Amino acid sequence: MDWPDPLVAELAERRCILFLGAGASAASSDSDGNRPPTWTRLLEEACDLVSDTAVVDLAQQLIQKEQMLDAAEVVFSRIEAAEIRTFLRERLLVPQYQPSTIHQVALDLDPKVLITTNYDRIYDEFCTQGSARDGYSIRNYYDANVLDEIRSTARVVIKAHGCITDTNRIVLTRSQYFQARAENRGFYEILDSLFLVNTLLFVGYSVADPDIQLVLENAHIHFPSRHPHYALVPEGRHEALRESMRRTYNLRLLEYDAPEGDHAEGLRCLEELRDNVLSYRSTYLSQ
Repeated sequence: MDWPDPLVAELAERRCILFLGAGASAASSDSDGNRPPTWTRLLEEACDLVSDTAVVDLAQQLIQKEQMLDAAEVVFSRIEAAEIRTFLRERLLVPQYQPSTIHQVALDLDPKVLITTNYDRIYDEFCTQGSARDGYSIRNYYDANVLDEIRSTARVVIKAHGCITDTNRIVLTRSQYFQARAENRGFYEILDSLFLVNTLLFVGYSVADPDIQLVLENAHIHFPSRHPHYALVPEGRHEALRESMRRTYNLRLLEYDAPEGDHAEGLRCLEELRDNVLSYRSTYLSQ
């Protein structure tokens, strides 16, 4: 892939925020080779906890239409909080998944700020092995000191939808999205600011999250810029959709070949980006 020179420079100089989506964790595995559930599989397995067949049928219809927030609303509203906690921890925490190649590249890129919508702790635990001078700070969307950590010299990992360690505050459903925004306005103002003054690179992310879409859209409406954000995605989108993303979110899609869902080319591209960034740092920067 011909990575844009401005993106390489901004990553190297830590002016670019790396955004990790579910695809980063989907490439991980436990000691038996099992992988974390996809969003679709997680919802399908949650349906097994619901006894009302009409609810299950509706949820499955919504999943097929890729209306995941609504499917999650239907399913998880019918399950007790304690049962949800056990269900999620058994799938996202107990298996002890190991970091993926994407996690390794993220650590090597060493951004000042990394944002993730993933609930698991795979990267949280892995990044503590990094060599940043002032260490790593993991902060959730509801933490009061997110801004203090961003303004510090530490590397910051922001968990925009919460963490498996506190399942009561994980953002899963449409109503939880609304509640998170209503109760944590300060965090979303911080997110607005970050998206406004930094370039973003989305990796392993479908760019379908309504929270993130709204923040990107607001930034582009109020302060349009000729400097785009970027998303590494498998090819296959119609040109009209790519142009729509660019016009609506100022988001440039960088596509790679992924035959039959094989993302090996995407990983190779990421490693190439990492090498370009490290080469830039060694040539132009002191560290």
